[in-house]
Amino acid sequence: MAIEELRLRRMNADEFEAYRSRIVTDYAAAHVDAGDWSPDRAEGLAGKETESLLPAGADTQGMLLLTAESLQDGVVGLAWVALEHGEKRGAWVYDIEIVSGQRGKGHGRALLHAVEQLVLEHGVESIGLNVFAGNGFARRLYESAGYEATSIQMRKALK
Repeated sequence: MAIEELRLRRMNADEFEAYRSRIVTDYAAAHVDAGDWSPDRAEGLAGKETESLLPAGADTQGMLLLTAESLQDGVVGLAWVALEHGEKRGAWVYDIEIVSGQRGKGHGRALLHAVEQLVLEHGVESIGLNVFAGNGFARRLYESAGYEATSIQMRKALK
C-alpha cells in the first residue's frame, strides 16, 4: 500500500489550545499507567513539563506543532516535533497522533513519513521518539518504519 500524501501545516491557535489541554491529560495518564507518577500529582507534573518545553506555546522556537490534512478526509492527525534535541543534533517527536475516526486508514504511517520529510528539509538527519511499553500498536508502527530501540527502561514491582 502506498503512503498517502498528507499536507502539514502549523496548528492554529484554537487547535493548539485544545491539543495542549489534551496532551497534558494524556501524558499524565501514561505516566500513571507506567507507574512513574502518582495519580494525585500527575496532571501538575505533566502541565509543568509541557509548559517548560513550550514556553511560547505554538510559537516556541525550534518546535513544530503540526496539523496533518488528507485530501479525502480533512484533518487526520497532529504532531509535535523538536528540531534539535539533547546534545546531538537531531529531531525529537514528542507526540504524534491520529484523530479519532481516522485510525486504521494508514494515516499514522503517512504522518510519520511526512514528519520525517519535513525534518530532512530542515537539515536534520536523525529523528527519535519515546514510546511507552504498553503502547504495542505504536511500537509496531515505529519498528516497521525503521526505528530502533536506543535504550530500554525496566522495572519490577516488589510488592
